[in-house]
Amino acid sequence: MKTKVNLIIGAAVATVALYSCETKNYTEQDRVEVTSNLENYVDSVENAVKIVPVHNWSVIDERFDSLENRAEKVYDDLKVEDDNLEMIEERYETVVKNAKAESENFERTAEMHMNNVETWWDKTSSDIEKGTKNTAEDLEETTQESLDWLEKNFDKLGDETKKKYEEISMKLSKD
Repeated sequence: MKTKVNLIIGAAVATVALYSCETKNYTEQDRVEVTSNLENYVDSVENAVKIVPVHNWSVIDERFDSLENRAEKVYDDLKVEDDNLEMIEERYETVVKNAKAESENFERTAEMHMNNVETWWDKTSSDIEKGTKNTAEDLEETTQESLDWLEKNFDKLGDETKKKYEEISMKLSKD
């Protein structure tokens, strides 16, 4: 009889332990970790957009969504309020919104400088046919400012603008 009671109690304990394992897959440490991972990712995005204004937002958003979904699973499993997640998501959305606006501004500025250089080049390259060379010494002040800005921000430029800048720079250095 004692053996049967022990078996029944053991089976009940095992069932409760198994049930609790199935419903509580995560620990408080997991919650802290997923929250930290999400915060660190937002920090890294925020820092990256300060360095380089142009990014592949679909890849960045996919990674954020993946981290956020994992965090939501942990929070839901632990039945914890997700105020932290909402604050992190709001911060992320603000970072992305500001970064996209900054990126658009950077692209407009790059386009303005490139247009200035191309306009100057188109205007003065016709002089080559007349035997006049285009040299760095012939640059107008605003064109030089544009070339300087483009050179300074070269690594941040889009591929098409980089190509145009390199072509004109090489032609200037040859002449």
